[in-house]
Amino acid sequence: MGLMGSSTFPLLLQVTSTNSLESFHSELKKITSSLHGAVHNIVNIDYKKRSEAEIASFDFRIKKISAYGVDDDILEEIKKFPFPFQQLIIKEACAVMNRLEKGKGVPGLASLDCHCLFRHRYLLPCKHIFHEHMYGNKLLTSDVWQMFREIFEESGFEVYESRESFIEYVQTEQQKRAEDRRIAVGELTERMRDRYWRVEETGDAERTQSFISMLEATVNPIIS
Repeated sequence: MGLMGSSTFPLLLQVTSTNSLESFHSELKKITSSLHGAVHNIVNIDYKKRSEAEIASFDFRIKKISAYGVDDDILEEIKKFPFPFQQLIIKEACAVMNRLEKGKGVPGLASLDCHCLFRHRYLLPCKHIFHEHMYGNKLLTSDVWQMFREIFEESGFEVYESRESFIEYVQTEQQKRAEDRRIAVGELTERMRDRYWRVEETGDAERTQSFISMLEATVNPIIS
């Protein structure tokens, strides 16, 4: 059999190189590898976010706070709230000690109607209510604690949607001044009440009556 001529396999002569095909496969491999890496990263991120969400959910509903110097009965009631609310309430309960150290007397509250900023913003027991409960009128009964819990069990954080501490807005200068005036009046009222209790605690009825008379003479022209 003789040598085959170049005309025997004309198609083979037309394929001069396979570099283009090899290059295509190489690029495809790189892209596929990159996609696999991207998918792997997405899966890892998703897993991390899910884990963080589960931890946050656990903390919100299950985690319990601890505190030194707070009555056990009060602490047990506070622990029945979601953890973020526990943190808010416990600070107010602990703030009573600071009030005592500053010589502040019992607020003299007969109900939960305290007009301080914390009570207005968060709808939770404030330091004045705790102070009154610990050393004056027992305001925080089981029914009262249940009432506080039901506010958040029914609405959650939605209860704050219309309140200034949980919505973003820019106060006008007029609004800010009005808020400052309201706080100033609240502080003056508290100082006046503290002064009265200091006089009352001396046991001097004549001095106490003199203080009340002086207070009436000063305040009546303003409020009448």
